[in-house]
Amino acid sequence: MKRHLVIRLLTGLLCLWLAACNTLGLQKPQVSLVDIHPAASTLLEQNFDLTLRLQNPNRLPLTASGLSFELTVAGQHLANGVSNQAISVPALGESEIKLRVHTALGSWLKQLGKALQGDGKLEYQLQGRLEGLQGIASLPFSSSGDWKLP
Repeated sequence: MKRHLVIRLLTGLLCLWLAACNTLGLQKPQVSLVDIHPAASTLLEQNFDLTLRLQNPNRLPLTASGLSFELTVAGQHLANGVSNQAISVPALGESEIKLRVHTALGSWLKQLGKALQGDGKLEYQLQGRLEGLQGIASLPFSSSGDWKLP
């Protein structure tokens, strides 16, 4: 009986705490793709190092235990990625994070062909989630834009 009461009490306190956190009114960070560099690759798998810029519009610093994301280029899925790298963005500030993504040869060659046929720009969409935000939650993010081949 006591055990059930303690569990209910802890559950209630957790719900109140999460509701209070929600009323803090944290705005989503802006995430943008800064750079893409080729990394060590094999014939069937290409690796790229992405640099993302995270901008924090909040008056509180943001910390996260990692992130997960999906990268779409020219309307085609290119890569998924995860990172357990700790992320810290100062209040009203920004920081950059480097990530490694893996792509299959076929999907990367399609994207490269599209870029070479056009003006060298690739339209991208980046969607993901900051995981373990402030130690308790996750927060989605999305970004889109054009990336020009070097």
